[in-house]
Amino acid sequence: MVVCLLLGHPMGWAALGGLQVVMVDNGGPYRSRLENAVTVLLGGSVAVALGVLAGANLPTALTITIVFCFVVTLARVVSQPLASSSVIILVSYIVAYGSPVHTLASGVRDGTDFVLGGVWAAVLTLVLWPADPFRPARNAAADVYAGLVELAQLLPGAHTAEGGRRFNEVLARVRAMIESAQQAVAATPARMTARTVRARNLAVLNESADLLIARVLRFAELSDSEVSASPEGKDARFASVPAAPRYLAQIAAWLGAALEPVAPALRVRPPRGESAFAPYGSHSVELRRGLARIEGSIAKDEALDAGKYLIATLHDSLLNVEVSYEAVLAIWSGVEASRKDTAVLREPAPVKRIASPQVWVDALRANVTSNSVMFRHALRLAAVVAIDVLLMHFIRITHGYWLAMTSIIVLQPYTGETVRRSGERVAGTVAGAVLAAVLAAGIHSQVGILVAVSVGAMFSVALYTVDYAWYCFFLTPTIVLMTLPHLRDWHFAAVRMGMTVLGALISVLAMLLLWPERESLQLPGMLARGAAAEAAYLRAMLAFWKTAESRIVAERTTLAPARRLCGLAINDAEETLDHALLEHDLPLNPERARTEHLNRAGLTFTTYLRRLTQTITTLAAVGDASLEGVIAGLAARLDMVAQRVMRKEGSVAPVSEERVESENEQLVRMERQVSVLERAAEDIAALEPV
Repeated sequence: MVVCLLLGHPMGWAALGGLQVVMVDNGGPYRSRLENAVTVLLGGSVAVALGVLAGANLPTALTITIVFCFVVTLARVVSQPLASSSVIILVSYIVAYGSPVHTLASGVRDGTDFVLGGVWAAVLTLVLWPADPFRPARNAAADVYAGLVELAQLLPGAHTAEGGRRFNEVLARVRAMIESAQQAVAATPARMTARTVRARNLAVLNESADLLIARVLRFAELSDSEVSASPEGKDARFASVPAAPRYLAQIAAWLGAALEPVAPALRVRPPRGESAFAPYGSHSVELRRGLARIEGSIAKDEALDAGKYLIATLHDSLLNVEVSYEAVLAIWSGVEASRKDTAVLREPAPVKRIASPQVWVDALRANVTSNSVMFRHALRLAAVVAIDVLLMHFIRITHGYWLAMTSIIVLQPYTGETVRRSGERVAGTVAGAVLAAVLAAGIHSQVGILVAVSVGAMFSVALYTVDYAWYCFFLTPTIVLMTLPHLRDWHFAAVRMGMTVLGALISVLAMLLLWPERESLQLPGMLARGAAAEAAYLRAMLAFWKTAESRIVAERTTLAPARRLCGLAINDAEETLDHALLEHDLPLNPERARTEHLNRAGLTFTTYLRRLTQTITTLAAVGDASLEGVIAGLAARLDMVAQRVMRKEGSVAPVSEERVESENEQLVRMERQVSVLERAAEDIAALEPV
């Protein structure tokens, strides 16, 4: 803006280019951040040129608007940078279209200012002043793993009076560290899709640390010399297990050495890169070698009754450490590891990569259908912006493009999200317009405008991921002052407020009338996927118990993929439910009572899906062939649950009255959880179909 001021250019386009690049800066690896910036600059340049052309006459404007909005919106399915940048590109187009001058010279000048402003922002954030918003969360996770190393080192003396006191002190401190690390991740919310790779894997690191604490406690319990004599306060399953303290020093040394590289690698990127944490990297190789040595010693000790429990806990610890390694790798590479190739102790064979154009074509082909949510959303958005363009043509108000810009921003693929976003934007804009009017009336120079815009932009970006309404509150005076026709025109804030309200209203009406998308209609399918994934996890557990392969290989090739699919299915179901909960009080919702009933059943269903996954994971650690028939029966019942939720023909079996009688606490818990899922499925199946 300073450069434009000195050159006598309008400051708005340069400021817009810089702001748009900052808004798509995902805070992740430099490569993904650069890809987002380049996409915005290239797409924004094309958008500005087309916006200038579209201003020639109304038929041309409608044609270009409909085609461009449809293409850019549908392009979200092609790649992550386009998904992150499509709305910003469309905003650049509509601002160019709404500009008062539509000459080639003005288009070139405005487009150049936009690109230069964006390039300056990219250079500032990537080269001159690189900032990592995840550094506090990384450091907090590093503290956790440093504490885990200390806890492992204290493990051999945990059964003594003094050693136990010190062990418990460190244990309490590590638990507090995990809580702080989780809060640090939550305080750095993911703004863009690529940025969630770091957020997600930092959360995985904290979760793995919590699981590792449980494994350390199990080692301490198994090695306690007083377990046999005094089982009070202990797990009853281990009351008759002889002590195993002679292996505790080896286990503690192995676990401490395995966790020691994690904390430094989280604080600063490893100087040799992150490859040592890959499945075939040096840390992973040494991790498995150390386990093999300890396992061999325990297996040869025929007098050790606790051997199978120690080995099972060692393998659980191995899996959690490997998950931590994969998370460290993903944090620095920006790519989440696929676990299908990591079961063997060697570098995976090179994978033939499919050319990106072919991937793009396949993604577009899969979505160019009326069954695609994104295809219908692209049609809806194109129609809404075309209506906005017609209104702008006949209203002929200065900066009328704010009308279409609001529609582009608040219109989401689903009804609930559109209504929520519209409400927050209107509330923030109305309040921000009052502040904008006060500032416009009181600022007497371009320098004052520049300062106010800079401060407003700072608060807007800072609050973008915290609260959308507050973001709109600070964004409104920023944009109003950035685009003032002349100094002290405080009435201009009313234009922003009116156009925002009208644009939000048009978007909500379009969402309710043009191919309305309600996520409550998608919820039964997501719940059924979760139940089917649980059934597959149970069968994978049975296959794991029977496998003749190495336990490590079987865990990674059989159990881990099934557990991952459960997690993904439950995450999808919970996300769909979150959106469906927004739809209960929507206007023009003819199925309000059904939606409320479905949401209640969905809350129960997703909660017990999550608990069931945890129970299966716990039971899988110690195999018991005598449970095969019961487990197979529970898997069949879950298959029936999935069919009942989807109201499939023939799925008429009532809730099972059969109850599992077993001394195994986890099995009894699992049966109860399946029974709850059956009742919830019956409640969902009893609803009238839409």
